[in-house]
Amino acid sequence: MSPTSTPLVNTRVAIIMGTAMSQRLEFIYQPLVGIFEDRGYQVSVYSIPGLGLGSLESSTKELDKIIFSNNKYHYILLGHSQGGVHALGLAAKHPKRVEAVFTFGTPHHGTMLASLGSWLDWVPSIKEMRAHSTHLHNLRELKYSQERIHSLFTVFDQLVVPWFASTVHGSKNVILMPKSLHKLLRGIGLRADDEAELIHGYAEHLFIIWHKKFHSYILSTLDSIESSQLEIAS
Repeated sequence: MSPTSTPLVNTRVAIIMGTAMSQRLEFIYQPLVGIFEDRGYQVSVYSIPGLGLGSLESSTKELDKIIFSNNKYHYILLGHSQGGVHALGLAAKHPKRVEAVFTFGTPHHGTMLASLGSWLDWVPSIKEMRAHSTHLHNLRELKYSQERIHSLFTVFDQLVVPWFASTVHGSKNVILMPKSLHKLLRGIGLRADDEAELIHGYAEHLFIIWHKKFHSYILSTLDSIESSQLEIAS
């Protein structure tokens, strides 16, 4: 644990995996687990019920029963891909018990890949992750504390199309891209006051959860959250 870090009292960390990730693949998320365990947090990794193929609403309800069954704990939530949709839904339902949310490559505005054919309609979650999905629209319209929601994503995401479908208005959007593209993005209207932060690097949909620049961002954010809690406590 860093000498300056102090785990938030009664706060645990819940990491929600992406679509089709079974509990047997929990090891993929160990780099994220290590970030928090090194700071003294208890961490649990959860697969989405039914491998994330059921409806988004029903999966969020099931995760709610599992994660928030003990009333004494607060949580820092991390969600990868579809897991981020559920993390955001849980944060909206438990605003006083969620300290922060970090989503990785989450299609907050849906993804065009979910609209490739009607043969995908048998999978409720994919159907609901189409662009202009009512469920995702309603989720984005809920009120969140700006400093608590962090959407981390890459311009090279091959599953969230277009890549900017991962943005959440009013949250902190952290975008991974080569530095050579930063000036271009600023030039087409992306400004610092849009709560967007550009980070140099490359990753795609899966490996975004392993990228060291995002790990550094999480650590920096934790420093700020923990310091604020210490000030309140004193």
